[in-house]
Amino acid sequence: MAALSTRRFLVLIGGLSPESRFARAWQKTPRRVTDPAEIAALTGNPAG
Repeated sequence: MAALSTRRFLVLIGGLSPESRFARAWQKTPRRVTDPAEIAALTGNPAG
């Protein structure tokens, strides 16, 4: 299984079109997650 860093994940997400399925779903998310530790907990990858 390949590891994906939080930074790489965010770079990939940032490159998506605003019309992408993920971007539309993300816009409907009821809150913003900005804490690196919380992002790491959600993604299962260490903050880095």
